[in-house]
Amino acid sequence: MNFVKFALVSASLLFLCSCDNNSVSLAFNTQNAPVQKFTLEASLNVFAPEDSTHESPESMETHLNARSTLTQTVAFDNGSARFEMKIDTVDYKSDKRTVEEFRYIEKYLASQHFQFKMMGDGSMSDPSVEDMALQPGTEELNLMKVFMKIQPVLPGSPVNLGDVWERTVEIPGNGSMTSVYKSFKLEDVFVHDGVQMAKIGMNIKYKELPDTTANVRMESKGFIVGSGHILFDITHGVVSSGSLEISGHLDISDMVASQVLPDMHIIQKIKLRGEIEKAE
Repeated sequence: MNFVKFALVSASLLFLCSCDNNSVSLAFNTQNAPVQKFTLEASLNVFAPEDSTHESPESMETHLNARSTLTQTVAFDNGSARFEMKIDTVDYKSDKRTVEEFRYIEKYLASQHFQFKMMGDGSMSDPSVEDMALQPGTEELNLMKVFMKIQPVLPGSPVNLGDVWERTVEIPGNGSMTSVYKSFKLEDVFVHDGVQMAKIGMNIKYKELPDTTANVRMESKGFIVGSGHILFDITHGVVSSGSLEISGHLDISDMVASQVLPDMHIIQKIKLRGEIEKAE
């Protein structure tokens, strides 16, 4: 009797395992990608180390909300395509800048757009920003860098629930290149409103390198780390939404004031929402 029970249990487990082995292919649409409207939100909080001479540490908080349009401009024979991201509207707030300053920032960023080449797995190359010399250069205002942080890179081959993959992303900046190490995990696959979706967990880590051309330079001695989730629209081959929270410590050097602010704690939160633009 015990042998019969063991055989039945073993058969049941084998059946369950075979059901879990259904793999799913994740790929960006790089041949006829639909036009997407994105909302990108990014907040940055910077805290000075606690000082016994002050009741509370110094801090700075900024918040950026940008709406943009992503359009595929050309498809290539190798399965990649070139995309253009145009900024439609910008709303920017900072508790350490004047109204005139962030109104100028809003006007400037709203006039910018950037381009990049993307493979079917989401890996990006040849990113470029118009009027790069005019880019403000600070962490929370580099829209291309913020977008590339939260952009997922897919495994490139079918995966099962629970599978993990890793990728390194090179993000260009003014005078430096940041290597961002990303790891992903397929957490769930489901259908929502007739669309097949994948929930992907994401972890990142990188070291901030100083921009040697900037008056304000930021550098991290250790890794800056972050985690979040991506909802990927498998049916249309596009990102539906994403969230990422990043934290770490930076040394900030003001070259004009000849001042160094060491061990500043930063927390950056990024949210991305995408909608497929309906054809008229």
